[in-house]
Amino acid sequence: MKKIKVGVVGIGRIGRAHIAELCAYSEMYELIAVADHAPDRLENIPGLPENTLKYSSLEEMLQNPELEMVTVCTRHPDHVPMSLKIMEAGKIAVDEKPVATSVAEMELLRAALKKHPGKLFFRHNRTFEPAFMKAKQLLDSGLIGEVQYIKLYRSIGYCRRNDWLTMPEFYGGLLTNWGPHLIDQALRFLDAPVVDLWADVRHVISIGDGDDMFKIIMKAANGRVADVEVTGANAMPGRQMEIIGSRGTLVHNGGPLLEVRHIDPAVELKPLKPHPENPPFQYGNFDETLYFVESKYEVSKEIGTMYFWKSIYDEIVNGIPSPVTFEHAARVVQVTEDAFKKSGFEPIKKFFQK
Repeated sequence: MKKIKVGVVGIGRIGRAHIAELCAYSEMYELIAVADHAPDRLENIPGLPENTLKYSSLEEMLQNPELEMVTVCTRHPDHVPMSLKIMEAGKIAVDEKPVATSVAEMELLRAALKKHPGKLFFRHNRTFEPAFMKAKQLLDSGLIGEVQYIKLYRSIGYCRRNDWLTMPEFYGGLLTNWGPHLIDQALRFLDAPVVDLWADVRHVISIGDGDDMFKIIMKAANGRVADVEVTGANAMPGRQMEIIGSRGTLVHNGGPLLEVRHIDPAVELKPLKPHPENPPFQYGNFDETLYFVESKYEVSKEIGTMYFWKSIYDEIVNGIPSPVTFEHAARVVQVTEDAFKKSGFEPIKKFFQK
């Protein structure tokens, strides 16, 4: 089985996560190099294979002729410039989210990919989140009827965060950090082009001036509506997923189960007419009785966010296309930029003026 020789640039929290994931897929990948400009980041790296080479820069690491792939785990504004350098060096670039700081940057990647086909992948790893995948399967089966409204929510708690990820000069904030994950999932649930978008992006409690709370509402051409909300200022978080269909509702509270309450498939919704006269004192429909099925579905333990690495291996080695396509990643970047612009969030404005 072919092993792809890979390096990681940026050995912070995300870089170390990439190292652990790549080593978990040791039958597919061989980690041969890491790079970071800060010497202390190259010390005491958990799980690093003994013979892994260490470099002080991406440029130095790219001189290694054995290297085939580099995954970019540096600060957000570095993602595109480094991915371009990797591709120009003839290597495969894996671009961590946010995959670009603007639509204009995404177009630079598009041009580079035309010049270097097959040399760019985007780490939208929550495309493979088990709860999302199971929910998508259930929706596609028609279990809750015609999908109407999708609510995706995450809370990192009430946190006065103070690292560089809260600083607009580094394209920091929750919309650029957690946003790509849920925008990715929302677009896949919508399953049609977005025709209208509303957004509110704000700074509430974080130490940096980047956003720590946002809400995006998207309407698709097929009529579905997605409501995406992420907050770092909620001390009492709620459900992570709530999807309403014409015959029921699916919810996920963050655990190993999805819960569904839907009308029994044996129950036919017959055509009825409303009554103009005074109704009975009880609320509801007095011409029919509906019977509901309440079910719980386990999310997969076989597929998780790490499955991203298998998906790109399958594309590179076996010719099986990954669901994380350039065009889908570009739509995520477009929605992110649209959300910032529609909300009027000023601190991030310079990234759209390049």
